[in-house]
Amino acid sequence: MSVAATIPRHQWTHDGTEVLILRFVAKDGSSSRGFVYPLTVGATVSAPDWNDTAECGGGLHGWPWGFSIGDGQEPAWAATWLVLGAVPTNVIDLGGKVKCRTATVRYVGDWQGATAFVLAGQMAWVHHAASGAASVTGESGAASATGWSGAASATGWSGAASATGWRGVASATGESGVASATGARGAASATGDASAAVVTGPDGKAMAGDGGCIALAFVDRGGRVSMRCARVGGRGHLKPMTWYRLDGNGRFVKCE
Repeated sequence: MSVAATIPRHQWTHDGTEVLILRFVAKDGSSSRGFVYPLTVGATVSAPDWNDTAECGGGLHGWPWGFSIGDGQEPAWAATWLVLGAVPTNVIDLGGKVKCRTATVRYVGDWQGATAFVLAGQMAWVHHAASGAASVTGESGAASATGWSGAASATGWSGAASATGWRGVASATGESGVASATGARGAASATGDASAAVVTGPDGKAMAGDGGCIALAFVDRGGRVSMRCARVGGRGHLKPMTWYRLDGNGRFVKCE
């Protein structure tokens, strides 16, 4: 069974009017092809070589809402990360990454901050895409489970799984998949490479594959629910295929 998203990721605007696109640049704002991006929030940037063909080149490139990070280019996690806002009519899907003609710089900083900046919209797309099926196996399929202790699974490439009930479990096993669990004590696993696992309810746990990332919520000392993001794979980062939770200080610790 395959369930297509009503609105594709490269056209998703969440609660605004723009598609938010992540990318990284060198410290001076230059890309791998020599184009220099402005490093000022609110600045407008346009591609001088724009063309509207659905192929790499001729535009400003990046990953919509942080999906498919690594498609087309290995991420440089220590680089400067941008979030670009582009109107949907300016965005062309390249099968994972996208390109656009003109955009506005909405965020400048590190990759954790960029991921956090788009997190709400990313999760909203998962829920939007995952309306109606508890399990799907086709490419780009979406699965959703909303009841207490529900389980949702998406196994195809770029699949999205969402579980919104208390103690819900969401699993996405294909490459570039996204798993989202929003209830308290939820669990999200995205085990394919370059995947994202997100739990926005407190006391949750998450696991991701190599090159992916996980985001978890905890209740801070002020009684607020806060999010923490972390990269998975590589020296100094979380281990792939390993369950993590947050302690009372918002630090990632392995689940026992």
